[in-house]
Amino acid sequence: MNKGKYFLFFILFLINLKGINAQNLDFLCDSVVRAVQLESAKKLMDLCPDYKALKAVYDTNDIDQMNYQIGLRQKELEYWTSRDMKNLKKYADKEHINLEKLEKTEYVYEILANEDGHKYAHVQAKCLHRSQPYILHFVLIELNAGWYYGEGLRIEKRIVPKVEIPDYEKIDRERERRAREREKARQRAIEQQKKQEDSLLKVEENRFRDSVKVAQQQLKIREKEVRDSLKASALIQKELQKRIADSVKVADKLAREYEKEKKLKQKEEARKQREKEQDEKEEQDAKEKKIKKKERKEEQDAKEKRIKEEKKIKEKEKKEQEKQKEKERKEKQKEKEKDLE
Repeated sequence: MNKGKYFLFFILFLINLKGINAQNLDFLCDSVVRAVQLESAKKLMDLCPDYKALKAVYDTNDIDQMNYQIGLRQKELEYWTSRDMKNLKKYADKEHINLEKLEKTEYVYEILANEDGHKYAHVQAKCLHRSQPYILHFVLIELNAGWYYGEGLRIEKRIVPKVEIPDYEKIDRERERRAREREKARQRAIEQQKKQEDSLLKVEENRFRDSVKVAQQQLKIREKEVRDSLKASALIQKELQKRIADSVKVADKLAREYEKEKKLKQKEEARKQREKEQDEKEEQDAKEKKIKKKERKEEQDAKEKRIKEEKKIKEKEKKEQEKQKEKERKEKQKEKEKDLE
C-alpha cells in the first residue's frame, strides 16, 4: 500500500515538473544545465514535449494516425536528444571539460517564431569551468502554451577579449638595452678616434724617420764630397768635422723635439682619460642620487598613506564611541521614563 502511495506521489511530482517547465524558462534552462552536468540523456528527454503537447500539434480525427505520428515524433526526439548528449560528452572529453563542475552564470534568450506561428527560443547559457568561460547552446520550443526542450545542444569556448597590460619590465629592459648600445657606440667612437690619432702619430713618426734618413744620406754625400775635395787640407778636415757635429746636433735637436711632442700627446691622452673617468663617475653619482630620491619619495608616500589610514581608523573609533555613548544615554533616558511611569 505504501509503495502505491509513493508511486502516485512520484507521478504527481512529474506532472507538476512538466507544468513548471512549461511556465518558467529559467527553471527549464536550469533543468537542461543540470541534465548536462549529470550527463543524463534520460533527464534531458524528460524535458521534451509530452503526449499532451504533441497532441496539440498532431490533432486529427484519425486516432491511429495521430498516435502513430506522436509515437514517431517521440522516437525522433529520443534519438536526437541522445545524439546531442553523446556529441556533447565527446566534445567535453576532447577538451578536458568536467561537465559536473560546469557553473552557470547567466542566460541569454532570443525568442523567435516560425511560419506556423510556433515560438522557439535560442538559449545561450554562459558557464565557467576552471575560470574558462563557455557557452552552452540549445533550443527551446513552445507547444500548447508551454515551453520544452527542443534540440541543438552543444558547448563552445567563449572568446573573451584580452586587455593588454603594458609590460613595464620589458620596457625597462628595452631602455637599459638602448643605454648599453649608446654606451657601446660611445666607446667605439672613442676607440676609433684613438686609432685615428695613433695612425696619425705613426705617419708623423714615419715621416720623421724618412726625413732623418734623407738628412743622413745627404750628410754622407756631403762627407764624401768633402773628403774627396779636402783630403790634403787639415783646415778642410776641421770644417768637415764641424759640419758633421752640426748635423749631429740638428739630428739630436729633431730627436728631442720629437720626444717632447710625443710626451705632450701622451699627457693629452692621459688628461682625456681622466676627464672621461670623471664624467662616468658624475653620471654614476647622478643615477644613485636619482634612485635615492625615488626611494625617499616612496617612503614618504607610504608614511603619509599610513598616517591617513590611522587617522581614519581613529575617527571611525571616535564615531563608534560617540554612537555607543548616545545609545547608552538613550537607554538611561528610557529607564528613567519607565521609573517615572
